[in-house]
Amino acid sequence: MNETEGTFSEISDDWLLASMPFISFCCENDALYSMRLLTGPGDGAFGYQYHEFVDNKNYFAASTTFPEDQDIVDSHAEQALAGGRPVVSRYRFVTASGETVPVLLASQTVLGADGEVLGLSGFAFDLRLCPALQGEPGVLSSLRVPPILRVPAKPTTNYTAKWVSNHLPVDTFICENDESYSIRVNRGAMEETLGYSTEDFRKAGPIKPWSVLHPDDQDVSDAYFEAAASREGTITVARIRLVAKSTEAVPVLVFARGIKLPDTDEIAISGGVLNITHVPGLQGPSKLLSTQTPV
Repeated sequence: MNETEGTFSEISDDWLLASMPFISFCCENDALYSMRLLTGPGDGAFGYQYHEFVDNKNYFAASTTFPEDQDIVDSHAEQALAGGRPVVSRYRFVTASGETVPVLLASQTVLGADGEVLGLSGFAFDLRLCPALQGEPGVLSSLRVPPILRVPAKPTTNYTAKWVSNHLPVDTFICENDESYSIRVNRGAMEETLGYSTEDFRKAGPIKPWSVLHPDDQDVSDAYFEAAASREGTITVARIRLVAKSTEAVPVLVFARGIKLPDTDEIAISGGVLNITHVPGLQGPSKLLSTQTPV
């Protein structure tokens, strides 16, 4: 079965990104980090509406950075443009009410076939939902890390959710709450992270999600899935290890959220997997880091 057959056809890329437990974006490499696509749960976050930032309609993305952290965001973008792995940083975001919020930012440069910069894609996660990941603002990624070869992007003037989701620095997924955590749809960085294609993991694919989990991390994996699936909107964060095709253990952060699929009232799980091999400041023992249940 592929995505155009059966129930897969009911999950669009727009719905995929809007169901994530973080904000996904694609922006220009300009002074304002002009947003071409910005989406996440609900109609907005931090007191803003997502559409107010697209094409600098009402707000500039750059103006929401805490002034003392602007150099961090600029260094983050410069490191992303230098190539290598996705860049991960902590910085402070200013909400519409003027509150300062700690945010985890992960992004990478989207390159065309001739090496031209087509934009910066990434996600932002509200660290109030995971105090264990909070810390001093700054760029967290290691420098001079060997790059990962990526499939070049096709230039576009239509920044659709499908185009953006395929170029995020995180593997996004929606899976069922069953014994195999069956993947309904996934996009992004799985091939770069583990050496398997995204298609390998889908419902009829040869690779099952649990089969690439480090054996010692099974309890942690079960804990974050069970917590996320306990209630719609519940957000969990876990640090676990996955086993790559090369048999290398890969440390990752998993962000998960309980959702209702379009074709059922049962709670499924949406989420993203971020490779932190090159982010020593986020590494540590495998564990469930946080569970936040909506009131």
